[in-house]
Amino acid sequence: MSTETPPLDIDLFRSFDFLRHWSSEQLRRLAARVRIEQAPSGRLLVSRGGSHDFGLFLLDGWLRLKHPGGQVREVRSIDPEAREALTRGLPEACDVVSVTPVRFFRLTNALMEEIARMEPSVDRDAELQPDIDVEQVAGEIGQRMRQALDEDRLELPSLPEVAIRVTEALDDDVSDASDIAQIVQVDPAITAKLIKAANSALYGRLTPVETCTAAVVRLGSGITQKLVISFAVRELFRSDSGALQQQMWSLWKHSTRIAALCHLLARLDGRFDPEQAMLAGLLHDVGVIAVVQYLDTLKEAVSPAHAVSRVVDRLRAEMSAEILQRWRFAEPFVTAAREAEAWMRNPEDGPDLCDLVVVAQLHERMGGETAAPMPVLGDTPAFGRLRLGDLTMEGRLAINDEMASQLAQTESLLNI
Repeated sequence: MSTETPPLDIDLFRSFDFLRHWSSEQLRRLAARVRIEQAPSGRLLVSRGGSHDFGLFLLDGWLRLKHPGGQVREVRSIDPEAREALTRGLPEACDVVSVTPVRFFRLTNALMEEIARMEPSVDRDAELQPDIDVEQVAGEIGQRMRQALDEDRLELPSLPEVAIRVTEALDDDVSDASDIAQIVQVDPAITAKLIKAANSALYGRLTPVETCTAAVVRLGSGITQKLVISFAVRELFRSDSGALQQQMWSLWKHSTRIAALCHLLARLDGRFDPEQAMLAGLLHDVGVIAVVQYLDTLKEAVSPAHAVSRVVDRLRAEMSAEILQRWRFAEPFVTAAREAEAWMRNPEDGPDLCDLVVVAQLHERMGGETAAPMPVLGDTPAFGRLRLGDLTMEGRLAINDEMASQLAQTESLLNI
């Protein structure tokens, strides 16, 4: 079991019911005292009868809770039940085992009580600057960023070299698996990830592959290209700035979740390349990287926190489309980025990759809180153009255990 070093984004805590109304200051203090843990599948995390004083909270993956008498309960991170602590007892009433690789954190009762007593549940950010015009701040910064882009003064993230070279090799119609493997092997980290991917539950067979060339042969050139791009862009979601890394971490978590949902939706619909859909989901918000990095370069602080969010909301689609155009991605990817939150878009032709991204985002947002009004998923043209079956009573996609397992496998693949 390992502990991740990136600091926690306080918005992560707000997804849990009992922390939803804590102030920003309380959540920041909590984030400074808590670390995310991760464990592989099949790991015993909590033993029945054990004495402990903490609650276990699931972020990603799938857990199995084994009760006395043979009763088994399974909880996935997408389930409403995961919004509460999954262990509470002294002694504990069940064994908790990871079904898939998982990410989670633990909170002790003592820490919770200490911070809960700290102050009333009010948002200190809003309290300190009651007269700030958030829309005016967001508009001014957005205008300055667009001007910097027009004058070629804005530094945008570049597609990593290994991804460019693999794409060029596939475009020449001459390179074989050995040639592609030679290019990939320049980057040892991506080489290791590609071999792990070829042996993963999504693509693996009985006989494991041990070389990069064998991995390329098993995956095929198309899947190899899309996985190499996916693994390479992961490095763009990193920063040496502690404050910036919090936002990058949250963005990566969101992007991999939408990517996994797009991959699943493509397989359910049957008319899309699942890996292409996964890549569209992964890159639909890539422009947020540029926006956040630009905000970090400003000499004046941008506050309160929700002013930063409004700047990001205003520019995410425009910057994402701009970056993908500069990376020479095909128009369907650019459209998926530009119109990812155009909930009622209804182009004459269809379906397209953007439909998958729209449906994936609406499904995910319906599972949590959002300040903006959301359309009913079943009423959107995007859902009508896709072949996805029925919705739940709550208006979300009906995801069974097999689908949930596929989602977990895809998210795990993107995080190896």
